[in-house]
Amino acid sequence: MRQFVWCLPTAPRKMQTTQLDVAQIVNRMRKLPRRVVPALTKQLSAAIDIGKFLAHWVLVAWEPHAVGHMVDYGRIEVASDDLGVEQAVLVALKHFQDHAQTGWPIDQANGKIRQPDQVWIDAGYTTESVYPFCRQAGNRFRPTVGRGASQMRSQWYNRPTQTGSLVKHIGEEFHINLLANERLYLVEVNADHWKSWVHERLRTPMDKPGAMTMYQAPPQEHISFARHLTAEYQTEEFVAGKGVQVKWEQLRKQNHWFDALYNACAAGSFCGVQLVEEAKPKPQKPRQTVYQMHRHDRSPWIDPARSRRIRDRLGWRHCRSIQLNVTLHGKDTSS
Repeated sequence: MRQFVWCLPTAPRKMQTTQLDVAQIVNRMRKLPRRVVPALTKQLSAAIDIGKFLAHWVLVAWEPHAVGHMVDYGRIEVASDDLGVEQAVLVALKHFQDHAQTGWPIDQANGKIRQPDQVWIDAGYTTESVYPFCRQAGNRFRPTVGRGASQMRSQWYNRPTQTGSLVKHIGEEFHINLLANERLYLVEVNADHWKSWVHERLRTPMDKPGAMTMYQAPPQEHISFARHLTAEYQTEEFVAGKGVQVKWEQLRKQNHWFDALYNACAAGSFCGVQLVEEAKPKPQKPRQTVYQMHRHDRSPWIDPARSRRIRDRLGWRHCRSIQLNVTLHGKDTSS
């Protein structure tokens, strides 16, 4: 019989579940010039991915129904060779802070500008620079760390179930921890989930809810950006003891704008962006008292005036027995 035959189990196969190419992303342009925020924008979020020599950043405007528009993106030089890594990162972050405080103009708003609601900064490379900067800059700027099977330190994301002394906020596949010793809040993000979320937005037809677009420019201007967004692909793999796990495999090392974009999307979720609107509970009718209830002929079940007359004539104890008799037998023997 088969149970007596020794054999090696079949090696689980990796299945590729998403596929995007550069041409698909480059063609997702909207008729808005660079650095212009759409008029219907509800939330504006940004994120920065820090490297030794370059800091990549993305700014996303969010309209109703989780429609995202990449208003602007860019790179800031990190002069590590001249200033040292820690000081150079601080200079780059302050450069972006000045840019964010200047703001971006709103479309058809007569010169009005909009500043980002949240700027999330990947602190995985150098916490020595990011933490002090975020303490000084305030709660608009938050340090983040990505967790997931494909991350550099390969640490799974563990979603907390409730808030407490350490966990202060739980969002959609991210949560915010209080670092008491550092005197700031750290955002832990499920990188695998939000990378999948980004690719789904880039696959959604541009006229549908949840679609993501880019500013109008010559197609070749977006090629480098699009290559970053397609530097990884999603796979599903069976892991013993964990079941089927979603992982992201690298095709190219240059994926920094992809990391910045998924953090900007998670920051948008923190600001209130929702792909699926929660159904509002229907208002419940207030419960009626016995005196408000009526028979089919609209006459009240209990006549307050008659009840008071009986109570005054017979006394409370006897009145109580009459009420019980009426309830049980439907007979009133007082009259």
